[in-house]
Amino acid sequence: MQNRLLGIHMIVQNEEHHLARCLDGFKSIGIECFITDTGSTDRTPEIARHYGATVLHTRWEDDFAHARNISLPLASTEWILCLDADEYVIQGLEELLDYLPKVHKSISRLRITIENRIGEGAGERVIFQPVRLFRAHQGYRYAGRIHEQLVRGGTRDGGEQVGDDQDRKSSFTREEGWIADHEPLTPLRLVHDGYLPSTIAKGHKPLRNLKLLQRELADRPGQPFHLYNVGVTYCQLGHIEQAAEAFSESFLHIPLNAPYRSTLVRDYARVLMTIGCYDEAHGLLAGERQRYAGYADLHLLYGEVLEQQGLVERAYKSYARATDCREGFNGADLTDNNKAEIRGIHQQAIEQTDKPESDELLVGKSFDDVHREPAQMERHYVTDIGCDSYKAYTAMGRLAQKRGFLQESAHLYSLALGSEITYAPAWTGLADVLQQSGETDESITETLLACWKEHSKKEDSDPRVITYEGDLVHVVHAVASSGAYGQALNLLHRDAGNTRIKHEDYLYWMLCANRVSDALQFVQKQWSDEHRAGVNLQPEQRLDLALTYWINELSVSESVVAAEEPQEREGWRLLNGLLEVKKQVHVKENIDEKTDHQTRQAAVELSKNVLIRAVQTGQLAFAKKLYEKMTAINPEHDENGFHSRWMAVVLYRQGYTMAAAELLIQCMSQGNLDAESLFYLGEAVYAKGHYDQALLLFQQVLEKDSEQRQARAGAAVCYMWLALGVIRHELTLSPADKVLMAQQTVLEQQLRTAEGLPWRTVFHARERRNQLADQTHFIMHDREG
Repeated sequence: MQNRLLGIHMIVQNEEHHLARCLDGFKSIGIECFITDTGSTDRTPEIARHYGATVLHTRWEDDFAHARNISLPLASTEWILCLDADEYVIQGLEELLDYLPKVHKSISRLRITIENRIGEGAGERVIFQPVRLFRAHQGYRYAGRIHEQLVRGGTRDGGEQVGDDQDRKSSFTREEGWIADHEPLTPLRLVHDGYLPSTIAKGHKPLRNLKLLQRELADRPGQPFHLYNVGVTYCQLGHIEQAAEAFSESFLHIPLNAPYRSTLVRDYARVLMTIGCYDEAHGLLAGERQRYAGYADLHLLYGEVLEQQGLVERAYKSYARATDCREGFNGADLTDNNKAEIRGIHQQAIEQTDKPESDELLVGKSFDDVHREPAQMERHYVTDIGCDSYKAYTAMGRLAQKRGFLQESAHLYSLALGSEITYAPAWTGLADVLQQSGETDESITETLLACWKEHSKKEDSDPRVITYEGDLVHVVHAVASSGAYGQALNLLHRDAGNTRIKHEDYLYWMLCANRVSDALQFVQKQWSDEHRAGVNLQPEQRLDLALTYWINELSVSESVVAAEEPQEREGWRLLNGLLEVKKQVHVKENIDEKTDHQTRQAAVELSKNVLIRAVQTGQLAFAKKLYEKMTAINPEHDENGFHSRWMAVVLYRQGYTMAAAELLIQCMSQGNLDAESLFYLGEAVYAKGHYDQALLLFQQVLEKDSEQRQARAGAAVCYMWLALGVIRHELTLSPADKVLMAQQTVLEQQLRTAEGLPWRTVFHARERRNQLADQTHFIMHDREG
């Protein structure tokens, strides 16, 4: 029997893959359902009728409001809930049915919570709270051909004219649901996944939306709401610069009290950062985050801008302020005596998060003049989940680690995991800082297991006993990310039946752990069938497959070669012959005048890809062997040191700085360094404290490429170090000179800021290990043979 309290109304077109999931959530309560179909050519109407829905058919007229209004007069329920087929209930339906009869008669519109999934990982969700529930037969209808708005008698509740400032939106993903601060929030919670990147790639929604928005703007030029949505649509299409232009124009015309303005600020700042306009993003956020003081997303974005500008201490402060935006937060979890203390500048940052800074004020206004959003609106912000907790803690942990506060960093990563135990960046960050702290691989593993034990609140007292199949995935991946591949494999063997690790990850870890015989057995077991080997493998998987065979001095099977593109196959066969030990074929014997240029080039490109993978897995002996083969295949191309420079860059990026420097110095002696390799050599010299020599190298980079931002920053830092050295020397002669002391203090502060700029290569746990590992000498290729 259908209830007369609540009914659902939907418009659909070709939603056979989503509709059943949506309607399943309501079938237990016998709900009234009207579905307006705008021209489906699949099983959508059939599925709707199967669930007892009344299906109304209409022609699509490029007008969402028109389609949505068709079913509203037919409602026999007190309340109407408007849904889309790609939404589904996750909680609160029973509570909603208890809640609705208690709503005061003066209230006719209600909000619900929607989680928009914008990615597959934890934290890739946007939360917003639109008006989706309203009383039937109260004069409500929708207006607007796209991003339709609920109105009554030509105006919204409260007397606003249709088309004025509308709708609060989710960034890049979802657009609807005007919010007013007097409309209560119900217990109902939905998930929407219609704007996942994978879904967008398959469909035409963004292009359809853009077409309708352009028609709206043709009718009403300069309307900031539609300009904002144009920006959102351009973001979905990947046209970021055009999105920035649309957001900029919308921002110029939007009234201060527009309910979607805070979200526009967030999205505008994001695209500015994406295109590298950090100064503009700084100017935007410095004032607007004061206006919307409770908006965690803005504080997190401001921290990212400051971090990019080298203002690390202030960035940390902004991240800390984001955590203050949580409802009911009092900072207790940051001062727990059972956890590591927050020290120095970082403790001060948390204590001072409410104190304004001069550059955070709106231009021409004092702090008291800044108009803040009313406090009751703060909880209604469209927000990325985790901005006020685990994302902010992880960012703080990263900065603490960068400044050398390793104990504090580990504590902050642990706090992030306490908020969201599946957040991968926090796991990898914790593993990384433990490795940097000098912990053994065994200790790293046990600490991560204990962390999972603490935050998952499992009853088993032994943290090493993990039984739930999803548990070990996060721990094992974190252990592997720290370079402790042997320990990761041992964890799998401890509880292999309960852990979902991809075969390609397992193979890669075995190669990194130098378990090449085990890797061969695994490959032969998993891809043993001749008709399956090499088929349906991703490029990196195929490279690991080939690498496994070649390291074990075996040829790659013809079935793997046959799976390649036709123009690549001969290159595979040529390299296969060169690396097969049994034949003991010298390069010149296998490459003669009959070997065409295309085959040679295919073999060289394949060699490069395999070389990169060999260096990544630490198989340097094989990498050197392959490097020698590669230069011999095409020796004339290496007359100017091209292969040597390329090899040096590959080694350097993976942390093999000694081997890379050896190659670079030899290239330099022959005048064969380009801008990129000069920069890496300069960076290596800088790391040794030879600032004068590093400065010369950075200057040479700028002579070759004046736009090289990293070299420009490196040169500036070198000048500062050299100037500081002069001042310190003078102070040894005149230790009481106050002017010199003041100059030293200023210069040291400037150096801290400059060092905070992201100009140097970032090395994580695996690369740090490689810096200390034995490194194969990649001498210049001997061209005599």
